Amino acid sequence: MTAGVLVALAGLTACSGGASSDSAGAGGLAAPAPARADATDEKAVPPGANRTVVTTKAVIRTGEVSLTSKDLARVRADIDALLAAVGGTIGSEQSSNDRHGRLEQSTLVLRVPVERFAATKSALMKMGKLEDSDENSKDVTTQVIDVDERVQTLQNSLDDLQRFQRGAQDVKDLLAYEEKITQRQSELQSLKAQQSYLADQTSMSTITVNLSTPERYVPPPDALQGAGFLAGLEAGWHALLDVLVVGVTVLGAVLPFLVAGLLVGVPAWLGIRALVRRRKVPPPSEAATS
Repeated sequence: MTAGVLVALAGLTACSGGASSDSAGAGGLAAPAPARADATDEKAVPPGANRTVVTTKAVIRTGEVSLTSKDLARVRADIDALLAAVGGTIGSEQSSNDRHGRLEQSTLVLRVPVERFAATKSALMKMGKLEDSDENSKDVTTQVIDVDERVQTLQNSLDDLQRFQRGAQDVKDLLAYEEKITQRQSELQSLKAQQSYLADQTSMSTITVNLSTPERYVPPPDALQGAGFLAGLEAGWHALLDVLVVGVTVLGAVLPFLVAGLLVGVPAWLGIRALVRRRKVPPPSEAATS
């Protein structure tokens, strides 16, 4: 079954590859306009000629698949073959082995081209017993357009400042331009980092694969788990038991001190009480005289 899936994926065409190139083109910086010598040259450049244009939707796609199998080594090898077929990579991997050195649990973060997300996720779901599956899509087209426009605007502003600095005749003006240029460069680097991140996230999707043996599978918590009257009653009962356990624990800790206090305090109190009574009783001679 897996071999058939791999053969089908190997025949996928790269027709969607244009999405990445469009994103790269949108994030590219236009070459600075040459210095204009007169008003005629200035009118020859139409307003907004250097503006970026986004022609495709930018979507970040993520998914998660949980599989169980008695032969995780085979599933792991199938995943490597699948990634080779679709042009994907492993972003990170956390695995654990049993005492015999056999793979018993693994979490892989896969990066695959966004146009092959659905086919890759479908193939993964057939590599073992599917226990859980989830996916999400986030449209960031507006964010991509905003970042691209800000990058373009800052680049144009930086080009103008550098051109003005080259024509400055005063040291004070040179220093002022240098300060503004440094500020613009810092802002531009930050925006370019955002631009690169968005380009990476929209061109390569992320699929998290959780592999485990049937004995070690831990189902994800349900969003409504623990809701309802019976669940509340059970939680209240457990809370009451916890309070009782804490109370008994405190009592057990205090009890030795109470016993010791009684063993020492009660005889001492009886002795003091007898002494006080003895002092209050008059001697026999005084009682006969009276």
